[in-house]
Amino acid sequence: MFAVAPMLALTLWLTAIAVMDLRGRKVKNWMVLLGLALGLAALFGGVQPLQVSAWNGLAGMAVAFAALLPFYAMRWMGAGDVKFAAVVGLWFGLSPDLLVIWLGGSLLAGLHGLVVLARRKWLVGSLQLTLNPQGISRSVPYAGYMAITAIWVLLRAGPHWATTA
Repeated sequence: MFAVAPMLALTLWLTAIAVMDLRGRKVKNWMVLLGLALGLAALFGGVQPLQVSAWNGLAGMAVAFAALLPFYAMRWMGAGDVKFAAVVGLWFGLSPDLLVIWLGGSLLAGLHGLVVLARRKWLVGSLQLTLNPQGISRSVPYAGYMAITAIWVLLRAGPHWATTA
């Protein structure tokens, strides 16, 4: 029963990140810090809704950060995406769910890229060159897609978390 409030906080945070990144293509630092603070409070307060231990959560955070940092260094991903992934690692721990979130987010981001490329080709191919080059966003909201996948993982797991804590 005590896990309901942290699970609700996690779900609302993920939803806010998804909306923020999909609409504005930016993950604000204060939102990442909010997720970090909530995750640490749940983890060390004994109400972690996903039954992740402190060491597992910290390991998930470190691995997520280390795995995505090279993509930031190559400018393939924004810093907010990397920081968000680290906080997701804290919440989900070093688990198969974390891999599912990374892969699901990557698949959705890849589909996004294909749609953007197809749209650009269609616009240029049909001689609709009056579109402002900034009219099509160049960034992919990877954190938003990871957040959507994380919400799916939570929904797929079902309500067992409400009775396990």
